[in-house]
Amino acid sequence: GMPLTCVSIAFCVNGEPVLGVAFAPATRELYVAVKGMGAYRNGRRIRSSSSTDLTAPAKTLCNAVVCYEFGYARSEASVDKMVGGVKRILNHGCRSTRSTGCGVLDICYVATGRFDVVYTGLAEEGWKPWDYGAAMVVAEEAGCTIRSLIGAPGSDIFDEFDEKGHVIEGSKFNIYSSSMVCGVNATVVEECRRVVLGL
Repeated sequence: GMPLTCVSIAFCVNGEPVLGVAFAPATRELYVAVKGMGAYRNGRRIRSSSSTDLTAPAKTLCNAVVCYEFGYARSEASVDKMVGGVKRILNHGCRSTRSTGCGVLDICYVATGRFDVVYTGLAEEGWKPWDYGAAMVVAEEAGCTIRSLIGAPGSDIFDEFDEKGHVIEGSKFNIYSSSMVCGVNATVVEECRRVVLGL
């Protein structure tokens, strides 16, 4: 089987992850992050590629390594949505695409610069809070942006988009969302979201 698996533990305060730990035994990588204290892989500080090379042009979808996960949705309508999203990405242009099968590591790989953006949840295949919790803290502490792909119901603080589909300033990702997009910067996240959804 695939060696890309991990153990993931998050500690939340008022529904928001503030501490995350993910361990991938096959690669012997330990990711640790505490809100406000940074993100680390095997004891070394990590930062997204956008926050480490300030002279490089901002990462956009055209020069991004895009990871996506299909999950277990198999209805004809769901498959059409998922394949349609990848088709729109490829037609728009990207550097390459990947799918690893391990959501926690997908997000951690964005934090380390192995991927530039990852998304899931275009159909009913989205992830669960335990997939987001620890990796979300790692990604945000590394300088990445994480959002719902489609939007999350809930309190006002988690209503991420206005009626026109634009990001509401100050909104936050809800770990109970059934969709997600995480990228090295807000530009590539929003660009990926709009292309995948066909907006």
